[in-house]
Amino acid sequence: MSPELVEGDLAIERLTDALERVRAAVSYLRAEVGELAPHVQVGSAPEDGEWIDCAELVHDGGWLEMVIRSTGLRLGTDDPVVAASLFVQNYSYRVLTLAIACLTTAGLVPDSSASSMSISLRDGRPAIVGYPKPVALVVSELGAEISAALEEPRTLSNVLGFVAARALTEHIAMLIDSTRQRIRVGARLLWGNVAASSAVAFRTMEGCLGPWVQPLGERYFELCPAELKGLGSFLALEHAGRRGWYWERTNCCLYDRLPGDIRCGDCSRTPTKERRAAYRASLENP
Repeated sequence: MSPELVEGDLAIERLTDALERVRAAVSYLRAEVGELAPHVQVGSAPEDGEWIDCAELVHDGGWLEMVIRSTGLRLGTDDPVVAASLFVQNYSYRVLTLAIACLTTAGLVPDSSASSMSISLRDGRPAIVGYPKPVALVVSELGAEISAALEEPRTLSNVLGFVAARALTEHIAMLIDSTRQRIRVGARLLWGNVAASSAVAFRTMEGCLGPWVQPLGERYFELCPAELKGLGSFLALEHAGRRGWYWERTNCCLYDRLPGDIRCGDCSRTPTKERRAAYRASLENP
């Protein structure tokens, strides 16, 4: 079938089914569909579990700055640059991974624009996303083989273009612009976090569903906006009879500036030889 945009009851039905499949595959990926309550009032500090309207957040720079700084304090930093970096990374991971997970497990992509989503926090991090009035691009019928539907180059390009337009251009780019108007943080740093979040989204689903997901990730970065170019690359590594698929980013997200001084496994500040040794060790002891 050709990709079809659906809304209303059909979108709710298909997206609810998709999210059940996602939850079965990756238990920590949570989302809700339909009426969401309570929504925090614009300008107020959100409590864990309260919904934040994404469009209101990304369009209100003062409120966004307050939320970022408060989440930073909960993570253990009063540095607004570190807080902004980690907020954008965690936020974009939730938005993008739900979109990619729904695509690969159920053959549809929810509209992930800011105007179509809400998000809630837990322990200083964006944790659960919501689709109050869902619209979805349906790629395959229920029960159809999703990998086969995505083998057709035009279909795959159209679907990934929909992800890029709605999730990146109409949401994450707005989040980054609004953040940078209030906090002096580099665009390359924030977009590097989005690139890494995108890659982890595909890697997460490849780990659940198999190597057929890898070409989707590669094609995504071929089609993505210019802001994501040159910020990392996938690495396929074979060792000890196993094959791993990794993302190697070109900048640091600043996670190691939190208490504990812990670096991410793909940190650009870790020498390449040391990173590769860690990858091989993970293949020896999965």
